Amino acid sequence: MARIKEEGYAYATARIRVRESKLLPLNRLERLFDITDSADAIKLLAEAGYSGQDPNAGKEGTEDIERFLSSELKKTYDFIGEIVPDPLVINLFKKRYDYLNAKLILKAEFLRIDVKETMSELGTIEPKNLAKMMTDRKFEDVSEIFSQAVTAAEEAFNKTGDPQLIDFILDNASYAEMMADAEKSEDPVLIKLVNMLIDTANIRIFIRSKLLKKPEDFIRKAWIKNGSFKEEMFEEMLKEGLNKLFSLLKDIGYDKLAIQLKEAAHNEDGISEIEKILDDYITLYLKESKYVVMGVSPVIGYLFFKETEIKNARLIITGIKNKVPRETIRERLRLGYA
Repeated sequence: MARIKEEGYAYATARIRVRESKLLPLNRLERLFDITDSADAIKLLAEAGYSGQDPNAGKEGTEDIERFLSSELKKTYDFIGEIVPDPLVINLFKKRYDYLNAKLILKAEFLRIDVKETMSELGTIEPKNLAKMMTDRKFEDVSEIFSQAVTAAEEAFNKTGDPQLIDFILDNASYAEMMADAEKSEDPVLIKLVNMLIDTANIRIFIRSKLLKKPEDFIRKAWIKNGSFKEEMFEEMLKEGLNKLFSLLKDIGYDKLAIQLKEAAHNEDGISEIEKILDDYITLYLKESKYVVMGVSPVIGYLFFKETEIKNARLIITGIKNKVPRETIRERLRLGYA
């Protein structure tokens, strides 16, 4: 398809600039440290601009606040869907939730469990429609990548009885479809971002697996195809371990990231710190969109900034509920975006 010119995003960029000014900086989000229950959290966020709720909201506790945060994120996706000239731009990211739901549906089918309450409303296909489609194994309205992944996951589970293979196969397909859509858009910003998302996912998989002493076979199954790591690089990393990864990161342009990750890998809370470093790396890249006059990057930047804001709110609320020390929670908060 022909790439939409930057001028086509003039209206969308103008709308995004208004929304960006309302993003919550960390110092405002940290008011959540003083909440006493979910109702207080909802009230505070509503005062900060989140969508209003029933005055009795919050009485259901954690489930209620999770619905509130999910609703806010859905409104963000809907808003972007209304203003972008090409739906592919937002659907590229919404499809991640179709794959998440597909994993849940398959596990529900194979393991005889109920997952209706955990399915996401953020995908391009309504959960009940996706469930029927997958139950009937009729895939006329989805991509070939999606249908082939579902078939492969079914075959893998029937052969091994291992539900984790469902995750590995559908995660790979999700990233493959994201890259296919990015390339279809012919937008270099989207292509680079998806490539970075694949790279950071693989870095996360490799370091986490090594720190948890997972076997080589596990890493091979979890590894995401595509991205900057060529096959020979992957084999070298498997053979030589984390130090080879940190060395190769410098070779493919992730110099600063390599230094941060190497230091974090030796810390007591290394896995959590690595998750934060990788998320922050994407945020730093997208913050450059604030200097773009018009185009797709401000739109996608705002989407990720809002997701980060909601993630930080969730980290604080969950941490306080579980009596995690404030300083520990602060250390886990993602990079400021406002």
